[in-house]
Amino acid sequence: MDRAGSVKDLASELLALKKASGSSFVQLSEKTHYAKSSWERWVNGKQFPPRDAVERLALLCGTDPAPLLALWAEEDARRAAPEPEAGAEAGAGVEPEGRAESWAAVFRRRRVLWASVVLAVLLVAGAVSYTALSGSGEPPAAPRPQPVVTVAGPATGCTLTHCEGRDPKKMNCGADAVTVRTGSIPKDLVIELRYSRACRAAWGRISFAQVGATVVVNNSDGAAQADVVHFDRDVYTPLIAAPDDGSVWVCAALPKNGPRSCTGRFIPSEEKAQQP
Repeated sequence: MDRAGSVKDLASELLALKKASGSSFVQLSEKTHYAKSSWERWVNGKQFPPRDAVERLALLCGTDPAPLLALWAEEDARRAAPEPEAGAEAGAGVEPEGRAESWAAVFRRRRVLWASVVLAVLLVAGAVSYTALSGSGEPPAAPRPQPVVTVAGPATGCTLTHCEGRDPKKMNCGADAVTVRTGSIPKDLVIELRYSRACRAAWGRISFAQVGATVVVNNSDGAAQADVVHFDRDVYTPLIAAPDDGSVWVCAALPKNGPRSCTGRFIPSEEKAQQP
C-alpha cells in the first residue's frame, strides 16, 4: 500500500467515527481544542493527523483507540522512512542524478587543480623575475593563506511540513530553538512560542499551568497542534511548519472553559529570532 493509500485508510476511519459521533467540525474543535480546518483536512485525507488528535476522537466516541493508533503508527513509520532514490527507478540509458552530480564534482575539482597549478607557475615566475631584478638570492615570502571556517547548523530530523505532529526534542529542533513570542494568563501561567530556524518549524509551550490547561500552536496555513497538561505543571505541543513568509502563534486556555490568551504572531522573514 502506498503512502497516500494508508493516509486515506486512516482518514476513512476518522470519518466513520465523526459520523458516528454526530459532531460537526465546529463541535470537534470545541471538544478537542484542534482547529475546525485541521479536522476537515485530517478527516478528508488531505493531511496526516497528530497521534493525540486520533486518540482524542476515539475516546470522544467511546471507542477503543488501540486499532486506530496502530494504523496511525504504521503510517507514521512510512512517513519517517526515506523516499526511494530517483536513480533506482530510472530506465536503462538514463544516468542517475547522483552520478551526474559526481561527474560535475570531479570536473570542478579538476578545474580547481589546474587553476592551482597555473597559479603556482605564475608565483614561481614572479619570484624568479623579482630575484633577477633585485639581485637578491632570496625570493619574497608568499602570503600565507587564511583558513576558511564553515559553521554548520544543527543536524535535524525534519523541516517544514515534514515536522508536522512530531516531537521537537526527537527531531533535534530544540538545538537552535529560541522563544520568539510570550504571553500569560494571570496570575501564573506562562505561554511561549518556540521557533527553530534549522527545522523551519515552531511549537507552543506552557509553564506553571494547572492539570487540564491546554496549549495550541497555529500557523497561517490553517494547521494546528495541541496538547493538554495531564500531570506536573508544563507541557509542549508537537511541531508545526513555520515557513519564512507565513506566521505562527500560540494560544492557551485554563481548564473548564477558563480564561484564554494568545501570543502575538511571528513571521520568520520579517524579523530575526532573538534569544529572550
